Amino acid sequence: MWEVTEQRMWSNVRLLFAKELIGALRDRRTMILTIFFPLFFYPLILAVIGHFTTVEQTRVEEMIPRIIVVDHAQDVGFLSYLQLNATLTSLFYDNTEAGLADVKLGVAEAMMLLEKETGKPESSLDVTLYYDQTTQVGTVASARVSAFLEDYLREVIRGKLDALGVDYDELSPPLTVRVEDIATSESIGKMIISRLLPYFMVLAILTGAMGLGAEITAGEKERGTIATLLVSQLSRTEIVLGKFLTVLTVSLVSSLLSAVGLLIGIRFFGGGLAPTGATATFSLGAGAFGWMIVVLVPLAVILAALVVIVGSFARSQKEASTYLMPIYMIIVLVGLVSMTGGVSFLGARFLIPVANTLYALQEIIVGTLEIRHLVYTFAANAFCGAVLIAASIRLFKREAVLFRS
Repeated sequence: MWEVTEQRMWSNVRLLFAKELIGALRDRRTMILTIFFPLFFYPLILAVIGHFTTVEQTRVEEMIPRIIVVDHAQDVGFLSYLQLNATLTSLFYDNTEAGLADVKLGVAEAMMLLEKETGKPESSLDVTLYYDQTTQVGTVASARVSAFLEDYLREVIRGKLDALGVDYDELSPPLTVRVEDIATSESIGKMIISRLLPYFMVLAILTGAMGLGAEITAGEKERGTIATLLVSQLSRTEIVLGKFLTVLTVSLVSSLLSAVGLLIGIRFFGGGLAPTGATATFSLGAGAFGWMIVVLVPLAVILAALVVIVGSFARSQKEASTYLMPIYMIIVLVGLVSMTGGVSFLGARFLIPVANTLYALQEIIVGTLEIRHLVYTFAANAFCGAVLIAASIRLFKREAVLFRS
């Protein structure tokens, strides 16, 4: 008898699920947000970003920074070497305050203050470099000036050694430093994908759930069609499960299509996202993608159940959207933090919903996922999802909430 009742319940759930899903497919807004937007918008926006990034990198590489020079040292050798340098354009000022003011106004990218060091030989210089590290051109100018000063120092030492009859090139340096970058084009590509893909997949789950979930819960209450559904042969539990499965399906499809669109965009237009001077090879194996889906499903359950809860409580779609906005902002904030890569996420932190999924997805893409992190993530999200589904069913059974005005 119990098995027959359970079979009948799931048959009713499938019936409502099919009805709601067909309604979603007929809704032009849902189709645009779920299918066309991820598949076409992400490649387009990455193409635009890649183009402007490449143009900007070329502009920075070809830029000759303008450097304001306030000379209080009158070192003829240094000034001669500076004027012969083709990587910098020198602008000579008499006043430090005027020079700094013009750097802030963008007249020049940096300023050098040249003074004689107190208590040192006449040839000793005290160089102070001023630049704005919040601007890209300021940082580039600082690097160019530092390289110029290193070259000048080398030439001064060479001249002094020549005067002593010592060949600079024959000296054995006491320390030789070599820096080798062991990052490969594939690892750089995975790093870029791990920063972008998890954030947009999680965000697509929520946006997909929000768009449809508010429509088939709060929207039905607002239109008054919920009463027709309540007097049907379906129980409250079956109604909630049917709507929940619809929201879950659409949100997962939206997330997967977002991943496809983003990967297409990165594959063809992501070269500009690589660090300057580096090359990136973008690839994601089928196995990694499969594990990503496994990790995403429990989170999709959580977000779909949350949307159903909010939609059941709200009196209108507008009110539901207002209640869902804080959830949206939290996910955006957590996602942005995960994109920076500046926060380490280890051990028991993988018990924190939403954040655990983002960092687990990053580990899957890079190939550093630990089994315990996967277990923590899946267990925590599955538990939260089960609690929220139970809460949504209980809330839907309360007349005071369902018909509140």
